[in-house]
Amino acid sequence: MNEFNHKTVFVLDHTPYFGISCESPIDCDFIKSKIPIPPISKSLWTCAVEASVEYCRIAWDLFPAGKLIRFVVSDTAAHIVNTWNVSTQSLTHVMNAMSMVGVPPRQTQANDYSVIHGLRAAIEALAEPTDFQKEQLAGKEHTVYNLGRVICITSARDDASMKSLEDIFRTVLVQQNTISANHKEYLNIDRCHLVIINLYPANMESMVNNRGLIDISPILKSEIHSNKANRISNKLTHLILPHFDLASTTVTGIPMKEEQNASSSANYDVEIFHGSKAHSVFLGTELVLPHSIKDGSDYETVTLKWCTPRSCGSSEMQPCLAQCRVTPVSNFLLSNQI
Repeated sequence: MNEFNHKTVFVLDHTPYFGISCESPIDCDFIKSKIPIPPISKSLWTCAVEASVEYCRIAWDLFPAGKLIRFVVSDTAAHIVNTWNVSTQSLTHVMNAMSMVGVPPRQTQANDYSVIHGLRAAIEALAEPTDFQKEQLAGKEHTVYNLGRVICITSARDDASMKSLEDIFRTVLVQQNTISANHKEYLNIDRCHLVIINLYPANMESMVNNRGLIDISPILKSEIHSNKANRISNKLTHLILPHFDLASTTVTGIPMKEEQNASSSANYDVEIFHGSKAHSVFLGTELVLPHSIKDGSDYETVTLKWCTPRSCGSSEMQPCLAQCRVTPVSNFLLSNQI
């Protein structure tokens, strides 16, 4: 599935429904106050934005170039957050734009709120060539094979509503390719991977069922995930592994000094993501490492134990065989302080 990862478009539902609470109260025990603090929860919108931005952080940490991600916000119209231009491919740009978008509007008399506006804009965005694709076209050395992925975070009533969304997406995809055939500024979309995440509050049950990846048409694959809003970060963290051909490693027992008690240290477990090839080959042979299912998730992580060398002797130092980019799955220092 990682062949689709040059171009990714997030479509975020910004309709009034996404302004409701996710119904997962935030633990405020760390705030010392004599006045009882009423329970507070994030909105569905906040959960969606935080999870999708974290997806971007991991992707851009590991791939500083070549992996482009765009955002489209959909309510009564499609709002373009960034472009394929590398100057807009940053967390700073995306977060600044999201702060201007703001929370979803309260329910009004308008009846044209829909995520479909965003899906149409996402398909058009996939048809727009990136700088890399423009260079390929100019050089005429390669056939430009235009692939892309759309990750839509929305909410639907039932499976029938979700199928209707897929049917509309497929129709618009065909229409866009017809337009692209007559306009040089657009590329034909050869294949598209649609990931729909149905979001709902933690205290509710959904009528939308999970469905694995299937072929909707010769140029469209689609899958559906139905998730409680407070668990969407875990879902996107899982999905990014096959999307970018990544793997997980957890280093256990890392001693770290604590600011509040500098005379002692505490041991931390740190999970990192990296290219899957780091696990696959070691000295030309298949590497067998201890692995397990990560708590609260459905993917495997390889477990390595931290070992501090007792001396600088060469007998304990292993030669470096390869190097690869890594990124922490979460800000473990901040999460432990809280």
